[in-house]
Amino acid sequence: MSRTSAATPLNIVLGRSRQNLLDLSLRNRLVSTPRGANRSSRLEIVDERSDEVFRIVVREQTAMTFLPAPGNADDSATSEERFPPLDDESADDGQVAERHRDKHLQTQLTFEQLQNRLLSLYYDARTSEEEQGVSILYLALGFLEWYESPSSDVTRFAPLLLIPVELDRPSVTSRFKLKYRDSEISTNLSLQARLRQDFGLSLPEVPDIEELQPTDYFNDVEKTIAGQERWRVRRNDMVLWFFSFAKYLMYRDLDPGTWPEHAPLANNPMINRALLEGFKFEPPICGDEEKIDSLIDPHQMAHVTDADSSQALVIEEVRRGRNLVVQGPPGTGKSQTITNLIATAVKEGKKVLFVAEKMAALEVVKRRLDALDLGALCLELHSHKANKKAILNELDRTLNLGRPKVENIAEQVEALVNARDRLNRHAEVMNASLLPAGVTAYEVIGHLVGHYGGEAQAAGLRLPDSVRWSKKEFQERCRRLEDLQTHLKDLGSPATHPWRGVERAEPMLPTDRTALVDQVGQVVARWADVTAAARKLTELLRIRRQDVNTFQAINRLGDLGRYLSNAPPMDRPALANTVWETQR
Repeated sequence: MSRTSAATPLNIVLGRSRQNLLDLSLRNRLVSTPRGANRSSRLEIVDERSDEVFRIVVREQTAMTFLPAPGNADDSATSEERFPPLDDESADDGQVAERHRDKHLQTQLTFEQLQNRLLSLYYDARTSEEEQGVSILYLALGFLEWYESPSSDVTRFAPLLLIPVELDRPSVTSRFKLKYRDSEISTNLSLQARLRQDFGLSLPEVPDIEELQPTDYFNDVEKTIAGQERWRVRRNDMVLWFFSFAKYLMYRDLDPGTWPEHAPLANNPMINRALLEGFKFEPPICGDEEKIDSLIDPHQMAHVTDADSSQALVIEEVRRGRNLVVQGPPGTGKSQTITNLIATAVKEGKKVLFVAEKMAALEVVKRRLDALDLGALCLELHSHKANKKAILNELDRTLNLGRPKVENIAEQVEALVNARDRLNRHAEVMNASLLPAGVTAYEVIGHLVGHYGGEAQAAGLRLPDSVRWSKKEFQERCRRLEDLQTHLKDLGSPATHPWRGVERAEPMLPTDRTALVDQVGQVVARWADVTAAARKLTELLRIRRQDVNTFQAINRLGDLGRYLSNAPPMDRPALANTVWETQR
């Protein structure tokens, strides 16, 4: 049994996967292109010759413009741009008619319809290239008119030659021009597969551009379909539209028979793991709480842009040959990581294939590499950069750059190691527990910044021996402060509280209330006599201030009386006022 048909488990799975990629249904424009007058976005080219259009656009690489239907040209069109009367295909001398040799493509649309159709094609083509990195705008030359069965009365049309083109205009007021993209002209692979599957026919391969002549190719196709009733080749039918056969290219690439003998597809370990064996779980090289510096040797790193610890671990795992999936929302540094991965792989002597669904992702990474003078590492194979000429020019430019020159690598790596060690020591000190409190400097600074980083002001309160508190003692003091704060909310300010100054340590019991009330009554009864005597004393001593209505003032006045009674004879009122003011 041949290698291509061996019914191995991998080939069976590959066959199913390839079949999912293959679209040979009539929904595929490469198999059945809708024709006729409708509101489709396609543009039908009429009254032109495939050989002449191929000569102008491809061989001479000359841009062509578009003409509206006769009688609908706009006022700015020259006489040469207007349609001549429809006549025979060739002039009287047997040569191709002038209208088929000019640089204008004729259509059946009015001027306004034509401009709207071209504008729509232009924007759709640009969007496709920007989002997918591939151009799918083609000028189809020649169509196969075919039927699904001898009894079918539905005519199908499939393009035979697909010329990769682009629409361009220098300004918004300029006419659109059709240009050849200088890419390969491929066989209609979907039609080729449909004819082989349903009719056993082998659609001929399109030869190289240097050897291609549309008429000759159409002749070969006519020989292939000679036995099919009602089938024919419409040599000069032309349509400008979008055709995509990217999935069919993947279908063909996954055919084991297209792979070389020395490297069969079935022996590819990644294919086997992806389709059959699966990928074995491998524990991460570094746990969440472990330090990565001991795992990553700076001499092996090739980080050309910033990378945090999680990104550095991804790069190291890939460098060690592991398979992994990295997920993250926009802005988390995936393009930075890819840039570092490419640089690391190249340093290791490996090749990297970087693919993305949208071209913007490719451009972001390429711009990063260009900014680092590493753009020469990349060979771009997407959009307009995928044609043969651009690839050859890029290869020539890169090869002429010579080997890169890098100096002082050892010194730079040594400086990196020293800087890393200093930072690690700083981190260790900041996160070391301070005994006996059991807190770190990082935690202390965090609390200070949290409390005083805003509008809060430092209280200037000193706590003696607080650095010697244990964590338990600190927590106990915090608990007492919380209790005190709770009581203060209920009691109000201590300065105005009725019990201010009371030094009783034991709580007041209900049995103490009667005695306390009696004592308060006696004090209140005697208070009037005391204050009256105090006022008389201030009069006798001629004390200027009469604020003797508080216990504090009464006590001070009593102290003053005892002081004066022991003083020698003198001007006692003057002395009394001096002492009184001094005591204040």
